[in-house]
Amino acid sequence: MEVAPGIHRIETPLGDRVACLYLLVGDERALLVDTGIDATPRESLLPYLTAQGIRPEQIGYVLISHPDLDHLGGNASVRELIPTALFLCHDLDRWLSESIERVIQERYGEFAADHGIAESEESNAWVRANARCVSIDVGLTGGERIRLGPDWHVEVLHTPGHSRGHLSVHDPRSRSTIIADAILWNAVLTRDGAPAFPPTYRYVDTYLASLHRLQGMPIDTLLTSHYPVYRGAAVAEFLGESRVFADRVDGALRDELRGARTTRTTRELIETLSPRLGGWPAAAASALAFPLVGHLERLLQHGLVETERHDGLIAWRWRG
Repeated sequence: MEVAPGIHRIETPLGDRVACLYLLVGDERALLVDTGIDATPRESLLPYLTAQGIRPEQIGYVLISHPDLDHLGGNASVRELIPTALFLCHDLDRWLSESIERVIQERYGEFAADHGIAESEESNAWVRANARCVSIDVGLTGGERIRLGPDWHVEVLHTPGHSRGHLSVHDPRSRSTIIADAILWNAVLTRDGAPAFPPTYRYVDTYLASLHRLQGMPIDTLLTSHYPVYRGAAVAEFLGESRVFADRVDGALRDELRGARTTRTTRELIETLSPRLGGWPAAAASALAFPLVGHLERLLQHGLVETERHDGLIAWRWRG
Protein backbone atom coordinates (compact mmCIF):
# COMPACT_ATOMS: atom_id res chain seq x y z
CA MET A 1 0.00 0.00 0.00
CA GLU A 2 1.01 3.64 -0.36
CA VAL A 3 1.80 4.70 3.21
CA ALA A 4 2.90 8.28 2.39
CA PRO A 5 2.88 10.28 -0.84
CA GLY A 6 5.03 8.30 -3.29
CA ILE A 7 6.14 5.74 -0.66
CA HIS A 8 4.87 2.19 -1.09
CA ARG A 9 5.14 -0.56 1.52
CA ILE A 10 5.25 -4.04 -0.03
CA GLU A 11 4.64 -6.75 2.57
CA THR A 12 6.14 -10.11 1.61
CA PRO A 13 5.87 -13.50 3.38
CA LEU A 14 8.81 -14.81 5.40
CA GLY A 15 7.71 -17.98 7.15
CA ASP A 16 5.42 -16.92 9.99
CA ARG A 17 6.67 -13.34 9.70
CA VAL A 18 6.53 -10.57 7.11
CA ALA A 19 9.41 -8.70 5.52
CA CYS A 20 8.66 -5.34 3.95
CA LEU A 21 10.23 -3.71 0.92
CA TYR A 22 9.76 0.00 0.33
CA LEU A 23 9.42 1.65 -3.06
CA LEU A 24 9.73 5.43 -3.38
CA VAL A 25 8.36 6.54 -6.74
CA GLY A 26 9.28 10.02 -7.95
CA ASP A 27 8.64 11.85 -11.20
CA GLU A 28 12.14 11.06 -12.50
CA ARG A 29 13.07 7.73 -10.94
CA ALA A 30 12.22 5.31 -8.15
CA LEU A 31 14.21 3.97 -5.21
CA LEU A 32 13.74 0.42 -3.90
CA VAL A 33 14.79 -0.24 -0.30
CA ASP A 34 15.76 -3.92 0.18
CA THR A 35 14.97 -6.93 -2.01
CA GLY A 36 13.73 -9.68 0.32
CA ILE A 37 14.75 -13.25 -0.40
CA ASP A 38 15.51 -14.65 -3.86
CA ALA A 39 11.86 -15.32 -4.76
CA THR A 40 10.55 -11.96 -3.50
CA PRO A 41 11.18 -9.84 -6.64
CA ARG A 42 9.36 -12.32 -8.89
CA GLU A 43 6.55 -13.27 -6.50
CA SER A 44 5.86 -9.96 -4.72
CA LEU A 45 7.68 -6.98 -6.23
CA LEU A 46 6.88 -7.53 -9.90
CA PRO A 47 3.15 -8.21 -9.32
CA TYR A 48 2.95 -5.06 -7.19
CA LEU A 49 4.64 -2.96 -9.89
CA THR A 50 2.22 -4.34 -12.48
CA ALA A 51 -0.82 -3.63 -10.31
CA GLN A 52 0.34 -0.05 -9.69
CA GLY A 53 1.28 0.64 -13.30
CA ILE A 54 4.94 1.18 -12.40
CA ARG A 55 7.49 0.04 -14.98
CA PRO A 56 10.45 -1.90 -13.49
CA GLU A 57 12.93 0.28 -15.39
CA GLN A 58 11.68 3.31 -13.42
CA ILE A 59 13.66 1.92 -10.47
CA GLY A 60 17.02 3.67 -10.75
CA TYR A 61 18.39 2.79 -7.31
CA VAL A 62 18.27 -0.27 -5.06
CA LEU A 63 19.41 0.55 -1.52
CA ILE A 64 20.28 -2.39 0.75
CA SER A 65 19.74 -1.41 4.36
CA HIS A 66 22.01 -4.12 5.80
CA PRO A 67 23.45 -7.58 5.05
CA ASP A 68 20.78 -10.04 6.17
CA LEU A 69 19.16 -12.76 4.09
CA ASP A 70 15.71 -11.16 4.04
CA HIS A 71 17.07 -7.78 2.94
CA LEU A 72 19.55 -8.70 0.20
CA GLY A 73 18.60 -12.25 -0.79
CA GLY A 74 16.70 -10.97 -3.83
CA ASN A 75 19.55 -8.83 -5.17
CA ALA A 76 20.39 -11.06 -8.13
CA SER A 77 16.71 -11.43 -9.02
CA VAL A 78 16.27 -7.64 -9.02
CA ARG A 79 19.37 -7.21 -11.15
CA GLU A 80 17.95 -9.71 -13.65
CA LEU A 81 14.65 -7.80 -13.74
CA ILE A 82 16.22 -4.31 -13.77
CA PRO A 83 19.80 -4.51 -15.09
CA THR A 84 20.13 -0.71 -15.25
CA ALA A 85 19.46 -0.10 -11.52
CA LEU A 86 22.38 0.95 -9.32
CA PHE A 87 22.85 -1.05 -6.12
CA LEU A 88 23.79 0.93 -3.00
CA CYS A 89 24.80 -0.02 0.55
CA HIS A 90 27.02 1.36 3.30
CA ASP A 91 30.76 0.92 2.78
CA LEU A 92 31.06 -0.82 6.16
CA ASP A 93 28.62 -3.55 5.08
CA ARG A 94 29.74 -3.86 1.49
CA TRP A 95 32.11 -6.80 2.03
CA LEU A 96 29.25 -8.80 3.55
CA SER A 97 26.57 -7.64 1.13
CA GLU A 98 28.45 -8.98 -1.88
CA SER A 99 28.77 -12.58 -0.59
CA ILE A 100 26.15 -14.77 1.07
CA GLU A 101 28.95 -17.08 2.23
CA ARG A 102 30.50 -14.21 4.19
CA VAL A 103 27.07 -13.43 5.68
CA ILE A 104 26.77 -17.08 6.79
CA GLN A 105 30.29 -17.37 8.16
CA GLU A 106 30.96 -13.89 9.57
CA ARG A 107 27.50 -12.64 10.58
CA TYR A 108 25.39 -15.70 11.36
CA GLY A 109 28.38 -17.78 12.42
CA GLU A 110 30.07 -15.10 14.55
CA PHE A 111 29.37 -16.82 17.87
CA ALA A 112 30.36 -20.37 16.93
CA ALA A 113 34.06 -20.43 17.87
CA ASP A 114 34.04 -18.36 21.08
CA HIS A 115 30.55 -19.05 22.39
CA GLY A 116 29.49 -22.43 20.97
CA ILE A 117 26.39 -20.93 19.37
CA ALA A 118 26.04 -21.76 15.68
CA GLU A 119 23.35 -22.08 13.05
CA SER A 120 22.54 -25.62 11.90
CA GLU A 121 23.73 -26.90 8.55
CA GLU A 122 20.08 -27.15 7.55
CA SER A 123 19.57 -23.46 8.33
CA ASN A 124 22.69 -22.45 6.41
CA ALA A 125 21.59 -24.54 3.43
CA TRP A 126 18.23 -22.74 3.45
CA VAL A 127 20.01 -19.37 3.43
CA ARG A 128 22.17 -20.44 0.46
CA ALA A 129 19.09 -21.65 -1.41
CA ASN A 130 17.18 -18.40 -0.88
CA ALA A 131 19.80 -15.69 -1.42
CA ARG A 132 21.90 -14.60 -4.37
CA CYS A 133 24.20 -11.62 -3.95
CA VAL A 134 25.56 -9.23 -6.58
CA SER A 135 28.31 -6.65 -6.63
CA ILE A 136 27.42 -3.29 -5.11
CA ASP A 137 27.77 -0.35 -7.49
CA VAL A 138 28.08 2.51 -4.99
CA GLY A 139 29.18 2.47 -1.37
CA LEU A 140 27.60 5.09 0.89
CA THR A 141 28.60 6.58 4.22
CA GLY A 142 25.37 8.34 5.27
CA GLY A 143 24.44 11.95 4.59
CA GLU A 144 23.81 11.45 0.87
CA ARG A 145 20.70 12.88 -0.80
CA ILE A 146 18.97 10.92 -3.56
CA ARG A 147 16.97 12.85 -6.14
CA LEU A 148 13.72 11.16 -7.16
CA GLY A 149 12.16 14.19 -8.86
CA PRO A 150 12.69 17.92 -9.34
CA ASP A 151 11.06 18.67 -5.97
CA TRP A 152 11.78 15.45 -4.11
CA HIS A 153 15.05 14.43 -2.48
CA VAL A 154 15.36 11.83 0.27
CA GLU A 155 18.18 11.61 2.79
CA VAL A 156 20.33 8.57 3.56
CA LEU A 157 21.03 8.08 7.27
CA HIS A 158 23.75 5.92 8.79
CA THR A 159 21.95 4.13 11.65
CA PRO A 160 24.39 1.44 12.87
CA GLY A 161 23.86 -1.03 15.68
CA HIS A 162 22.08 -3.98 14.08
CA SER A 163 25.00 -3.99 11.64
CA ARG A 164 27.97 -1.65 11.39
CA GLY A 165 26.69 0.00 8.24
CA HIS A 166 22.90 -0.14 8.60
CA LEU A 167 21.20 2.54 6.47
CA SER A 168 17.84 4.26 6.84
CA VAL A 169 16.05 6.65 4.48
CA HIS A 170 14.33 9.85 5.62
CA ASP A 171 11.79 11.73 3.52
CA PRO A 172 11.58 15.34 4.74
CA ARG A 173 8.61 15.98 2.49
CA SER A 174 6.27 13.61 4.34
CA ARG A 175 8.35 13.34 7.54
CA SER A 176 8.54 9.57 6.98
CA THR A 177 11.58 7.46 7.87
CA ILE A 178 12.30 3.95 6.61
CA ILE A 179 14.44 2.35 9.33
CA ALA A 180 14.30 -1.32 8.21
CA ASP A 181 15.92 -3.15 11.19
CA ALA A 182 17.79 -0.20 12.68
CA ILE A 183 15.65 -0.35 15.83
CA LEU A 184 14.06 -3.61 17.01
CA TRP A 185 11.63 -2.93 19.88
CA ASN A 186 11.56 -5.66 22.57
CA ALA A 187 11.16 -8.56 20.11
CA VAL A 188 10.89 -9.24 16.41
CA LEU A 189 7.28 -10.18 15.70
CA THR A 190 5.38 -12.83 13.80
CA ARG A 191 2.70 -11.88 11.32
CA ASP A 192 0.15 -12.20 14.15
CA GLY A 193 2.08 -9.90 16.47
CA ALA A 194 3.57 -12.55 18.77
CA PRO A 195 7.27 -12.47 19.72
CA ALA A 196 9.27 -14.50 17.18
CA PHE A 197 12.79 -13.96 18.54
CA PRO A 198 14.83 -11.39 20.52
CA PRO A 199 15.95 -8.05 19.09
CA THR A 200 19.21 -8.77 17.27
CA TYR A 201 21.06 -5.50 17.61
CA ARG A 202 24.78 -6.19 17.94
CA TYR A 203 26.77 -3.00 18.68
CA VAL A 204 25.23 -1.40 21.74
CA ASP A 205 26.75 2.08 21.77
CA THR A 206 26.00 2.76 18.11
CA TYR A 207 22.54 1.17 18.44
CA LEU A 208 21.70 3.55 21.28
CA ALA A 209 23.17 6.47 19.33
CA SER A 210 21.00 5.61 16.32
CA LEU A 211 17.97 5.31 18.57
CA HIS A 212 18.70 8.68 20.18
CA ARG A 213 19.14 10.27 16.77
CA LEU A 214 15.78 8.98 15.56
CA GLN A 215 14.09 10.13 18.77
CA GLY A 216 15.29 13.65 18.03
CA MET A 217 14.07 13.74 14.43
CA PRO A 218 10.74 15.11 13.15
CA ILE A 219 9.16 11.75 12.22
CA ASP A 220 5.42 11.47 11.64
CA THR A 221 5.55 8.00 10.06
CA LEU A 222 8.02 5.27 11.03
CA LEU A 223 8.45 2.44 8.52
CA THR A 224 10.12 -0.81 9.54
CA SER A 225 10.72 -4.20 7.95
CA HIS A 226 8.91 -6.46 10.42
CA TYR A 227 6.48 -4.30 12.40
CA PRO A 228 3.29 -2.36 11.63
CA VAL A 229 3.35 1.20 10.34
CA TYR A 230 3.76 3.61 13.26
CA ARG A 231 2.33 7.12 13.15
CA GLY A 232 2.16 10.03 15.55
CA ALA A 233 2.56 9.11 19.21
CA ALA A 234 3.16 5.45 18.29
CA VAL A 235 6.54 6.45 16.83
CA ALA A 236 7.80 7.68 20.19
CA GLU A 237 6.31 4.64 21.93
CA PHE A 238 8.12 2.20 19.62
CA LEU A 239 11.45 3.99 20.02
CA GLY A 240 11.00 4.40 23.77
CA GLU A 241 10.23 0.72 24.33
CA SER A 242 13.31 -0.18 22.28
CA ARG A 243 15.45 1.87 24.67
CA VAL A 244 13.74 0.34 27.70
CA PHE A 245 14.56 -3.15 26.43
CA ALA A 246 18.25 -2.33 25.96
CA ASP A 247 18.36 -0.96 29.50
CA ARG A 248 16.66 -4.13 30.79
CA VAL A 249 19.27 -6.32 29.10
CA ASP A 250 22.09 -4.29 30.62
CA GLY A 251 20.56 -4.39 34.09
CA ALA A 252 19.78 -8.12 33.91
CA LEU A 253 23.34 -8.93 32.89
CA ARG A 254 24.82 -6.85 35.69
CA ASP A 255 22.56 -8.43 38.30
CA GLU A 256 23.19 -11.96 37.07
CA LEU A 257 26.96 -11.64 36.94
CA ARG A 258 27.17 -9.83 40.29
CA GLY A 259 25.27 -12.64 41.95
CA ALA A 260 27.04 -15.54 40.22
CA ARG A 261 29.55 -17.56 42.22
CA THR A 262 31.30 -18.85 39.11
CA THR A 263 31.98 -17.57 35.60
CA ARG A 264 29.10 -17.87 33.14
CA THR A 265 29.34 -18.72 29.46
CA THR A 266 27.22 -16.83 26.97
CA ARG A 267 25.00 -19.87 26.47
CA GLU A 268 24.43 -20.16 30.23
CA LEU A 269 23.51 -16.48 30.39
CA ILE A 270 21.07 -16.93 27.51
CA GLU A 271 19.39 -19.90 29.23
CA THR A 272 19.01 -17.93 32.45
CA LEU A 273 18.01 -14.53 31.09
CA SER A 274 15.90 -15.35 28.04
CA PRO A 275 12.73 -16.22 30.01
CA ARG A 276 13.10 -12.98 31.98
CA LEU A 277 13.61 -10.74 28.96
CA GLY A 278 10.95 -11.85 26.50
CA GLY A 279 8.16 -14.21 25.52
CA TRP A 280 9.70 -15.62 22.34
CA PRO A 281 9.83 -19.42 21.88
CA ALA A 282 12.65 -21.20 23.72
CA ALA A 283 13.99 -22.46 20.40
CA ALA A 284 14.61 -18.84 19.33
CA ALA A 285 16.53 -17.87 22.47
CA SER A 286 19.95 -18.40 20.85
CA ALA A 287 19.40 -15.17 18.89
CA LEU A 288 19.80 -13.37 22.22
CA ALA A 289 23.54 -13.88 21.66
CA PHE A 290 23.56 -10.78 19.46
CA PRO A 291 22.52 -8.22 22.10
CA LEU A 292 24.02 -10.12 25.04
CA VAL A 293 27.50 -10.32 23.54
CA GLY A 294 27.22 -6.65 22.59
CA HIS A 295 26.36 -5.66 26.16
CA LEU A 296 29.02 -7.97 27.61
CA GLU A 297 31.70 -6.51 25.36
CA ARG A 298 30.61 -3.06 26.51
CA LEU A 299 30.93 -4.08 30.17
CA LEU A 300 34.34 -5.56 29.39
CA GLN A 301 35.45 -2.33 27.73
CA HIS A 302 34.37 -0.40 30.82
CA GLY A 303 36.33 -2.73 33.08
CA LEU A 304 33.26 -4.14 34.85
CA VAL A 305 33.67 -7.76 33.75
CA GLU A 306 36.57 -10.03 32.89
CA THR A 307 36.82 -13.22 30.86
CA GLU A 308 38.47 -16.61 30.90
CA ARG A 309 38.13 -19.74 28.80
CA HIS A 310 36.14 -22.84 29.77
CA ASP A 311 36.56 -25.76 27.36
CA GLY A 312 37.61 -23.26 24.72
CA LEU A 313 34.57 -20.98 25.20
CA ILE A 314 34.58 -17.46 26.61
CA ALA A 315 33.18 -17.23 30.13
CA TRP A 316 32.32 -13.99 31.92
CA ARG A 317 32.85 -12.87 35.53
CA TRP A 318 31.93 -9.68 37.37
CA ARG A 319 34.99 -7.79 38.62
CA GLY A 320 34.77 -6.91 42.25
